[in-house]
Amino acid sequence: MPPINQDEINAILWKACDTFRGTVDPAEYKNYILVMLFLKYISDVWYDKVEQYQRQYDGDETRIRRRLSRER
Repeated sequence: MPPINQDEINAILWKACDTFRGTVDPAEYKNYILVMLFLKYISDVWYDKVEQYQRQYDGDETRIRRRLSRER
């Protein structure tokens, strides 16, 4: 995956904010956006771990699933 630059991050965040515009009170934006950012972070970490274990275990799905089930 190529590195992402600041402009791309800003565009993604702006689009996320646009989805709530008009439906959510502006004072509540931060609550929704912070949750979305946290979920995105968790998702990215999980995908990184999957990739790491795929390299470590040469794609052995059983070992990868077993290792992921022990993640905290």
